[in-house]
Amino acid sequence: MQNVLTFFKTHRRALTGALLCFFLFAVFAAVWLTHIRGQGDKSSSWAINDQFHSFATIEEKMEQRFSCDRDLLALSLVLAAEDTETPPEGELELILTDSATGEELARSTGDMRYIYNGWDAYYTTLGLDRFVENPGEAVEYTLTLIPHYTGEGRLCVGYEEGGMPAGVSLTVDGEEVDGTVAMLGTQARVGGFLTKFYWVFALGCIAAAGLLYWLYCRRTVPLHRMVFCAVLVLGFAFNVLLPPYAAPDEKYHINQSFTLASTLYDPHLPVAKSHIRDTIRRPSDQDALIQVDETTVFTWQHIAKVIGRPNTDPTFATHTFDEYQVDSSYTLYWISGFGVLIGYWLHLGFAATLYLGRLANLLFFAFLAAWAVKRTPVAKPAFAVAALLPMTLHLAASYSRDSNLLALCFFFSALLLDLAFGPREHIGWKQLVLPVVLAVLIVPSKVVYLPLAGLILLIPAVRLGRFARWIKGGFLALCAVAFLLNSGAAGALVGFTQTSGTAAAGAASLMAQEQAAQEPAAPESDVQNAAQASSGEAAQSAPQTSGGAESASQAADPAEEGAAAEPSASSSAAQPASETAPEAAGGAAGPAAANSFSTQEDLTCFTLPYILSHPLETAELCIRSVIEEGDHYLSTLVGGTLGYFGLDKPLDLAWGWIILLYGLLALAWLCPEEGGAMPPAARWGTLFIALCCCGLAVLGCISWTPTYYETIYGFQGRYFLPVLPLLLLVRPKALCLAGDCRRGIVLAAALVDIGVLLNVFLAVVAR
Repeated sequence: MQNVLTFFKTHRRALTGALLCFFLFAVFAAVWLTHIRGQGDKSSSWAINDQFHSFATIEEKMEQRFSCDRDLLALSLVLAAEDTETPPEGELELILTDSATGEELARSTGDMRYIYNGWDAYYTTLGLDRFVENPGEAVEYTLTLIPHYTGEGRLCVGYEEGGMPAGVSLTVDGEEVDGTVAMLGTQARVGGFLTKFYWVFALGCIAAAGLLYWLYCRRTVPLHRMVFCAVLVLGFAFNVLLPPYAAPDEKYHINQSFTLASTLYDPHLPVAKSHIRDTIRRPSDQDALIQVDETTVFTWQHIAKVIGRPNTDPTFATHTFDEYQVDSSYTLYWISGFGVLIGYWLHLGFAATLYLGRLANLLFFAFLAAWAVKRTPVAKPAFAVAALLPMTLHLAASYSRDSNLLALCFFFSALLLDLAFGPREHIGWKQLVLPVVLAVLIVPSKVVYLPLAGLILLIPAVRLGRFARWIKGGFLALCAVAFLLNSGAAGALVGFTQTSGTAAAGAASLMAQEQAAQEPAAPESDVQNAAQASSGEAAQSAPQTSGGAESASQAADPAEEGAAAEPSASSSAAQPASETAPEAAGGAAGPAAANSFSTQEDLTCFTLPYILSHPLETAELCIRSVIEEGDHYLSTLVGGTLGYFGLDKPLDLAWGWIILLYGLLALAWLCPEEGGAMPPAARWGTLFIALCCCGLAVLGCISWTPTYYETIYGFQGRYFLPVLPLLLLVRPKALCLAGDCRRGIVLAAALVDIGVLLNVFLAVVAR
């Protein structure tokens, strides 16, 4: 017995790690048994037409000619009996042919007795004996139904009269019919892929937990390296589960990065020239199943299928697409742009190139976040936990400019805190070069983080020497000049002080037009329990304005996400068609031209003159927003809502995970600091600077809010992420943990992130 106890004591860390891995394996196995197994019948469908108000009786043959650019596994039609008292009997033969060549592609035969016989019509799925693979372009097919009746009953097919698109025709018993049958095409069935993908994900999470536990046990590994590894492996997992186009308005950021890469790739294009109203990519860089906002199991399946395909476009070939970008400045897109450029040089396909740009952003964020943890003399756990929040990792592993902005803000704050309170007693000009470069990058990018430049004032004058005042004043002046020289930032200032907020209506109108251009989603089949994947055709084209100056589009951020800030019921009727607003942190509020989607009520917003003249209404707006949307703000700060926020069904986490994440922030706040403590005045000064950034973020969203709204338009808690570590610097002296648990907090944050990833996986499967 003593030997056993000695063995456990000697190898307690290894045994604890093995127990942790076994526990995670048991959890993943239990989830697979209860939620994943049996999901192989999930299918994805698209709709040629999902409307039907008329029925045509088929005596001999029906032919439907249609165009399709997707694979076909099965076809679903609305079939019913002509007389419910006499159901059709016999066999129904289906033949699918290529309209151009007449080649038979697939056929099947079914018993008509299995067709639902009732007053309501349902989709009936007709399988194909062969998988019809689409070459990646629109192909015209002819669907032929031939009933072989053995009784008196006759079969009817539902169709919609008129409005036939090009290449579509309907013939029933040799006569042309002005209409289109209601038809769904099953393009994919998840089959065994989901189980394989799940266990790859599960084993990857277990391996990540084991690696981080090993780093936790090895005290010789510094905290910042542990943070770097955690951000990298967990960010990669977020990257896989929430693929490109899933982050808030990521498609516009992708457009920006690809355009920048294309201008570097094509020698005939001017480098980094603004292309707000169009996008440049390689000709074949488009895929309707990838360019969707809503992630489904079929998105994973399709990406796994095409990830290894090479690009066959001629070298240096580029094409201009009619798709919007985000900004006139490419400052925060060089990292992802270089990742895309490497994909161009290696002739990688569209999917692989998309991931390469994302991974470049993730690597840049992980490096700067770890460096920030290393350099800051205070609040190391706060910086570490802020970098490991699900919302931070989701943005870091995306094309969003917030990926680079978060990294730069974290590192800039840590660097200034190190210069002010670190061990260095004298600061030379070489130590000020990096803060100046970071400030010049951050300040013009988003005006709301301009107060971060004030951190230079925390540096004691004795460290800067006799020219301390001139150095600080010059630093602030340089930041002000960088801000004023930026057209987007200047447009934000002008738009905020305007008496009429036309920009909000313009942005809402842009997104309303985009929604109007989207194809209708196919309904679920009642015959087979099919889960649908969004067609994503709208991802091919961005919104178009009906007027307005070019300078307006460059000043305004047409696509930054604010979908979650929904008004109350009393104002929802008058709300614009799209619940998206320019990001407050972007600060873009240039005067965009109003169009048919805008009303005069939309054009009157809470601009600065209006706020000053209506302080009570502004206060009521803020109070109602906190009361009605406070839970949303708290959720989006840590990552309670992930994916594209504008969807009807975003990826919402269970509140238990959100509580755990805030518990980790509380532990980071209470964790004792090593080294000298900041003076109380400096702590309060840093908190004031962070609150100024938060106030500007809120004020920016208020300035985009029409006056008839009852809550702030477009505000999200994630706008506070860049200054979150600074908000955790002030605490009472009595509130402090007894021991140093910063490494344990990082490990706990990683384990919570693994739980969040599992939550995300199940949420996607449930779609």
